[in-house]
Amino acid sequence: MTEKLYLTDSYLRECDAKVVKAEKIDGKNFAALDRTVFYPQGGGQPADTGKITNSKGEAFNVIFSKQFGDDVSHEIDRDGLAAGDEVKCALDWEKRYKFMRMHTSAHIMAAIVHTEYGALITGNQLGEQQTRMDFDAPAFTKEKIPEVEAKANAMIARDLPISIAFEERGKALGRPELFRLKDVLPKDIKVFRILSIGDFDTQADGGTHVKSTKEIGRVKIVGMKNKGAENRRIYWEIE
Repeated sequence: MTEKLYLTDSYLRECDAKVVKAEKIDGKNFAALDRTVFYPQGGGQPADTGKITNSKGEAFNVIFSKQFGDDVSHEIDRDGLAAGDEVKCALDWEKRYKFMRMHTSAHIMAAIVHTEYGALITGNQLGEQQTRMDFDAPAFTKEKIPEVEAKANAMIARDLPISIAFEERGKALGRPELFRLKDVLPKDIKVFRILSIGDFDTQADGGTHVKSTKEIGRVKIVGMKNKGAENRRIYWEIE
């Protein structure tokens, strides 16, 4: 089982770890570690990249990571790591921090759209430069964009603190407001991670986030598409 350090501290950039499994699959090299700061792709958030360095000072580029069961497997750019190796992990911090800001902005967008239109999220994808979110709100039109954008930036400017807590599955499921993804509820999670944005919003979430909304900057909605009779997609950037 990989200890996922990013779940409790999104700002941790480095850590020491041990390789528990190293293997080659379809010509690609993978290493599972006993602990990691690398966020594995999931929940609309891309995987972190960075480097893993062994005790000999040899560096391996981490180009992708994914969770398999309880383990996080890191795809590296070449072979050379073996089970039992002591290593140091280091994130591409600039990239990670962009995703943290984007992810927190996505929660604010989701909360505003849900409050205004009763909409649930049907899809999302974070990007370094631009993020998109799909939601079931047939009443949402392009004319509503300035209002949603203004409300999001007003909330960001409040400099609200962001905190993390954990709840047992049974207790969390008794709070349906924690779950904003339509028709999606993970079946294998025994303890949910709960993200709170001040007094504004609380949602179940497994991604990385900033400590305060003011770190986000400002959001700018740059596009919208109709994705069917009821689904709407908005795109935004951070300034």
